Amino acid sequence: MKTTRNIEAARMLTHLAPSSIAAGPSRYLRLKISIVVILVTISIVFLLIVFFVSHFWLQRFLNEETQNQTRWQMENTKNSIEFFINLKVSALRFLASGYTFEQLLDQKTLHYLFSNFKKDFGDTVDLGVIDSMGIMRSYAGPYNLKDKNYSDQNWFKQVEVQDSCVSEVFMGYRGNPHFAVAVKTTIPETNGFWILRATVDIKTLQWLISTINLKVNDDAFIVTPKGVLQTPSRFHGDVLKFSDIKMPYLQHGVNVSEQELHDGTPFIYAYTYIKDSPWILSAVIRSKAQTPTAKSFLNQLIAIFVISILIIIVITVKMAHSMVNWIREADEKRQEALSEIEHSGKLASIGRLAAGVAHEINNPLSIIGQRAGLIKDILEMAESGEDGFNAMIDEMKNKEKFIGLTNGILDAVNRCRTITHRLLGFARRMDATYELIDLNETLLEVLSFLDKEILFRDIKLVRNLASDLPKIKTDKGQVQQVFLNIINNAVDAVSREGVIELSSEQKDPQTVTVFISDNGQGIPKSRIKHIFEPFYTTKEKDKGTGLGLFISYGIIKKLGGAISVESEPGKGTTFIIELPLFSHGEEANAAG
Repeated sequence: MKTTRNIEAARMLTHLAPSSIAAGPSRYLRLKISIVVILVTISIVFLLIVFFVSHFWLQRFLNEETQNQTRWQMENTKNSIEFFINLKVSALRFLASGYTFEQLLDQKTLHYLFSNFKKDFGDTVDLGVIDSMGIMRSYAGPYNLKDKNYSDQNWFKQVEVQDSCVSEVFMGYRGNPHFAVAVKTTIPETNGFWILRATVDIKTLQWLISTINLKVNDDAFIVTPKGVLQTPSRFHGDVLKFSDIKMPYLQHGVNVSEQELHDGTPFIYAYTYIKDSPWILSAVIRSKAQTPTAKSFLNQLIAIFVISILIIIVITVKMAHSMVNWIREADEKRQEALSEIEHSGKLASIGRLAAGVAHEINNPLSIIGQRAGLIKDILEMAESGEDGFNAMIDEMKNKEKFIGLTNGILDAVNRCRTITHRLLGFARRMDATYELIDLNETLLEVLSFLDKEILFRDIKLVRNLASDLPKIKTDKGQVQQVFLNIINNAVDAVSREGVIELSSEQKDPQTVTVFISDNGQGIPKSRIKHIFEPFYTTKEKDKGTGLGLFISYGIIKKLGGAISVESEPGKGTTFIIELPLFSHGEEANAAG
């Protein structure tokens, strides 16, 4: 019962297996493509993560490098402006201390001083002396500013308190943007004071801040704490306009921070307060940080990314090809195993059928044998001279013919008994009778049964039998049955004047091979795989039972050999029978 269930399960698996393999190459191609796509996608995702992380750290490094470079340039520019202011204030203090108020009121003296001052400081626009009421008492320069009142100017109020100052940029009476540098000198006798003032054009400030290395999208300018531009800006307004950048709190040193414009554009804002002035030196860096080294690193990173993808694709394709081939081989082996299980099941079924048939045939054969034996015994007793039978036998005509027919019946019964015995042995897996045989002689003995048929159909028989073929130890009767089945099929396959070729050779030291070929119509490739199945036949209807090759297959397998077939439609068929020199355990016995 358990065996039956196993056979049925094998049959179900066999019927199901082709559905998974039926798709053939397309199924494995889809599997290969899926493996490649999945593995390549995963690899590319990880590479992209590495690439973007590396790019992020590169940009962060470049950003920090840009900030450090900007901080250094801002510090240098700040020092230059502070040095310029200190130089101007010191020079004015020197003039104010070297001359009295009355001396400077003399226009010739002031023009002489201004000429020397401008020669030493070419960026000075004019020079003037202002009394404590804010009136320009003496003036040297290109404008007509003598007697102008500056008492309402912020810088005048500031210099009253601080003794010196640098003013914000203003338009003044001249209508051009400029700034003033002024120092106060006190008159001891009257406790009054007077102011020596020099003005400078804003082009000087623009020149001073031009030392900052700027790109097209960058900007540098000077602004007041209230946001009033002291120099023109590329993107944030003209001089004396309010900047749209939020003014920072007073902090020492150069400060760098990251901010965003109103449209969300990020930029680096650097600023520093200029000592002894109302100014803030500012820089807006919107250019992306790029250096030759950074570009080279980025190019190398992209190249590594592309090469890695190509390598991954090549390796993945090869790996997928190997995996799919392994899966294909496993499927084929599974299919072969399932087919073998199904064939074993069919073999078991036909074995049980053979056992039943043999038992059924043996009973009438026994009765026939008994009756024929009785008749023969009676005839023999009469010939021995027993009186009771003499008269009866003498009256029989054709006594000798009668005795011959009786012997024929007994021979046929014995032959049938031998066949049924073999069927029972096949069903019960009885041990074969092993003996040393000459395979060529055995093949010729089988041919003797078919000589008349071959001669009648005018079939050409070609013998290419190896003369040095070694003897083998096997079951001669069963080998003869296999040869008889296959040669008989070859006779049926060829037409009149066809060709049947018999060949033998020693394949290797342990195996001999017999080839039985015909030039018949051949067998289609789709039918070859079923040719050893029970009840399957390629012959015409009612000309074959489909058991001959099936039984032959079982016999050869039991003897430890192999049987296969090669066929091409329209050209013929060749059966290849391989038999070991010693079947199964006989080799060990022979060696012992």
